[in-house]
Amino acid sequence: MLFADDAAVCAHSEEQLQILMDHFSRACEDFSLTISLKKTQVMAQEADPPNININNYTLEVVHQFVYLGSTICDNVSIDAEINKRIGKAATTMARLTERVWNNNMLTISTKVAVFHACVLSTLLYGSESWTVYASQEKKLNTFYMRCLRRILHIKWQDHITNGEVLDRAKTTSLITILTQRRLRWLGHIYRMEDGRIPKDLLYGELASGKRSTGRPHLRFKDVCKRDMKATEIDVNKWEQLAGDRSQWRQAVTTGLRRSEEKLRQSAENKRARRKEKQGLPLSDSAFRCHLCDRDCHSRIGLSSHSRRCSDQQPHR
Repeated sequence: MLFADDAAVCAHSEEQLQILMDHFSRACEDFSLTISLKKTQVMAQEADPPNININNYTLEVVHQFVYLGSTICDNVSIDAEINKRIGKAATTMARLTERVWNNNMLTISTKVAVFHACVLSTLLYGSESWTVYASQEKKLNTFYMRCLRRILHIKWQDHITNGEVLDRAKTTSLITILTQRRLRWLGHIYRMEDGRIPKDLLYGELASGKRSTGRPHLRFKDVCKRDMKATEIDVNKWEQLAGDRSQWRQAVTTGLRRSEEKLRQSAENKRARRKEKQGLPLSDSAFRCHLCDRDCHSRIGLSSHSRRCSDQQPHR
C-alpha cells in the first residue's frame, strides 16, 4: 500500500514515487519475486492521489484500506475504524451469549473479566493512538454500556442509571479506559530512544505550510492535553513524571480516579437538573393545535400531534 499525506509532497514527488516503484519492481524481478498488482493500491490523505504504474499497470486508487488490523481513511477520520471495531466486538459478544452471558454457573465478576478480555480488547484495538471526538467517545460508550447491561441482565424498563451499572460490574466508564490507554502510551513514547518513529511523530513539526481555514482537525497532542487536564496532571511538567515509569503510572492512576469521580458527579447533576425540569410546569407556547387547542410546546411535537389529531377528527 502506497499513500501520501500531504498535497505538496504528492504534487512534487510523483515522479520520485514512480522511480522508486520502478527500482522496487526491478529488484523483485532480480530475486524472482512477483508483485501482486491487484493487492497493491494507492491512497492519498487529503491530497490528490498520484498516478503510479508498475509494468504499464496503473495502480488502483482507494479511499481506505486495512493496515495491521486498523482501517486508515483518506479523510483522516477514524469513523470507519470505530464502526468496524463496534461490529467486530458485537460479533464477539453474540458468540459468547450461550456459553458465558447466559451461563448461570459463572459469577458476574467472571463474566466481566471475559468481557474485558475478549470483547473490550476487540473494541479498543489500537485505541492508544486514536484521536477521538466527543461524539465518537459517546458512540463507543453507548455500545460499552449496552454490553454491560446485557451481561447483568438489566433492561431499560428497570430505570437503572449507568453509574449503578458500573458499580454492579465493578468497572469504570469507557472514557476513563480510553484516557488510561492514551496516557500510558504517551509516557511510553516519551521514554523511547530518540529516532524511534512514534517519538519523531509526537515531537515532529512541519518545516513549511499552514493549517487550512476553519476549525482544524483534532491532533493526538490535543487529545492528550485534554486527558491531562481531566486527570489534573500539569501539562507543562508531564515529561518530568513520564521519565519515571512507576511515578507516571501512579500519577495516571490517581488522576483517573479523580476523573472518574468527576464524570459520575457530572452525570448525577445532569440527571438531577433533568428531573427538576420535568417537574416544573411548562409555560404556554405558540405551538397549539388548531383542531383541539392542545399546546405541543415544540414545532416537531405539533407536527406529530397534528397528524394523529386530524385522523381522529370525524370526517364531514
